[in-house]
Amino acid sequence: MFKLDKIISKQKYNKGIAATVRYDTVDLGKPGPEEWFKLYKINGMSKLEDFTPAMTCKVKDPEGRLNPYLIVGDEDFKAICAEKLARVQDCHLLYGMTRSKRPFIWPVTVVEDINVGLGWHISAYEIARAAFDRWTQIRSDKPNNRYLHVDLDDQDSVPKEKVFEEPPIDYETAINKAFKNRFIDSPDHPVYRDSGTVLETQFQKKVMKGVIKS
Repeated sequence: MFKLDKIISKQKYNKGIAATVRYDTVDLGKPGPEEWFKLYKINGMSKLEDFTPAMTCKVKDPEGRLNPYLIVGDEDFKAICAEKLARVQDCHLLYGMTRSKRPFIWPVTVVEDINVGLGWHISAYEIARAAFDRWTQIRSDKPNNRYLHVDLDDQDSVPKEKVFEEPPIDYETAINKAFKNRFIDSPDHPVYRDSGTVLETQFQKKVMKGVIKS
C-alpha cells in the first residue's frame, strides 16, 4: 500500500521541459481574412517577380470540390498539359507564415499586365508584394471583384521570433506538404489520362512543322 507522502510530488517536473514545434502541415492557399501574415524571402528571392512561375490546375473531386494540382516535368509536357487540362494557371508559389505560426504556400496567379488583369488577380499581386516586408491581411471585396489589403499599423507589435524571419522547413518540403502528393508528372497520371484526348493542339502543330523540336 502506498502512503500519501509517497504519491505527492514536491517538485513540478514538467516545468521548463524543452520541446520542439513540428510543422507537419502546410496550408495551401491564401491565409484567412483574420490572419496576419508575412512572406519569406528565400535564397535571395526578395520580391514576387523573383519566384519562377509554376503551372497548376484545379480538378473536381467526386464531391464537386476543386483540388489544386501542381504540373511538373519538362516544357513539352507542360505545354501539352496547358492544352489538354482544364483550369490551368501560371502561378508564383509563395511561402509564408501567419502570426499564429501556420506555414502556407500561396499560389498567386501571374499577372502579365496590371492594367488589363482581373481585379482579383491584380489586388492579390499587389498584396503579395507588400507582404514580403510587412505584416498584412487579405480580405475579399466581392462587390468590387477584388481583395482588400489591410496593413498592420504597429508592425513592432509582432514578437521578434526566428520563425517569422526564417522558414521552419525548407521551401521544397513546404511545397510537397502543401500539395499532398497532388503532382501531375506524366501522361500516366489519372488526372491527365482521364481528361480526354488532345487533337492537333497548337503545340503539336508547331512540332509537326518543325517550329518546336520534340
